[in-house]
Amino acid sequence: MRNLAIVLTASLLGASCASMKTPYSEVLGDRFNVTIADRRAVDIVSVGSANGWAGGGPLQVEPGLHRVVISSRSHGGFRGETVDFELKVEPCTRYYINAQFSNPITPSFVPVVDHQEPISGCARPTAKA
Repeated sequence: MRNLAIVLTASLLGASCASMKTPYSEVLGDRFNVTIADRRAVDIVSVGSANGWAGGGPLQVEPGLHRVVISSRSHGGFRGETVDFELKVEPCTRYYINAQFSNPITPSFVPVVDHQEPISGCARPTAKA
């Protein structure tokens, strides 16, 4: 029974990946660099026309210029704030978006790309001659 569940999960994941046009990119709000002071994970509200998602997993988007809307989590006793910014999303790239606070008690933050990395197995577009 356990093997059946694994096979079904793998086939569903494969089908969902196959439905995304390649090349694709991913945006998520998890922290990558955990040692930077006053940097926190965020909730992704939307990236372009793609809305946020349950569970906070990576959001697959097409490359290009997108308006990104993020919401910080509670910080310094304050409720989170929502900000938006533009991000040029490169093909086959994973972006970790975070909130950079100026100190431990300020509610305002600046959105930052904490880290970006290539997505393994993603088909990058070929240059046209």
